[in-house]
Amino acid sequence: MSYTDAKTFNPDILYAFDPWNKNESQHERHAHDFLEISILLEGQATYWFNDCWTELQAGQILVFNPGVQHAERQKKGTYSHQLHIGIKNIALHELPRDVLPNKTPKLEIGEYQYKIIDKAWQLVNEIDHQDVDFRLMSKGIVIEILVYLLRGLAVRSENYDKPFVSKTEKRQNQLVTNIIYFLENHYTEDITLEQLARDNYVSPAYLSKTFKEATDMSPINYLIQIRLKNAHELLKDEDTTVKQIASAVGYEDAYHFSKLFKKYYGISPSQVDEK
Repeated sequence: MSYTDAKTFNPDILYAFDPWNKNESQHERHAHDFLEISILLEGQATYWFNDCWTELQAGQILVFNPGVQHAERQKKGTYSHQLHIGIKNIALHELPRDVLPNKTPKLEIGEYQYKIIDKAWQLVNEIDHQDVDFRLMSKGIVIEILVYLLRGLAVRSENYDKPFVSKTEKRQNQLVTNIIYFLENHYTEDITLEQLARDNYVSPAYLSKTFKEATDMSPINYLIQIRLKNAHELLKDEDTTVKQIASAVGYEDAYHFSKLFKKYYGISPSQVDEK
């Protein structure tokens, strides 16, 4: 079976960093509202999950779904080099949003474990060197890691868990996925909440509530975020004016665009090439 629709699968990478832990330390138990993947690249570490502490060695992969309590500690005389990846906006068929079908955070997925470790080192290299469009390359690598995780979970059934999702949740997940896909591909157009609701045969109130529950923002704020992120990239071209870029991402009023941009990034559009 396939978990994804390649046309609409577009996860958001919240962070990807690879800390070295060389001193004795312990972090408080916590949980996220997004998916986190932790990969032990070198050394050893101890993690708390499933109500107990577990010793982990290099090569181990952990997947913490939203709401899963976990903690980490580094024992005296040990070290670890890890890769942590935070991901949101994952829509898999018949699964809750941002959830992978793993029974327990610690994975044992055979050959796919080695493939993921290899991809993890590629991602670390991208993070370290930050070559041209390294963020795009990093996102591609993270998507490969997700695919290998899904393949490994499908093959090793002892790691597999398929949570129950109601028909209502499935419809809501599909609605949010459709809206996100539309916004990401039509953000330069004039878009209203009423238009989005009408095109998807739901009320504006229902659409706004469902979308916000899944993404923590309204459809229009999501649209603004997409426009500003694309504008930020375009502003790196010194030969393009602010007015031209505002128009290119869907704003005819350059002043309004500049106000939104400064509110989101903390700097004016003209200051981007100075950073």
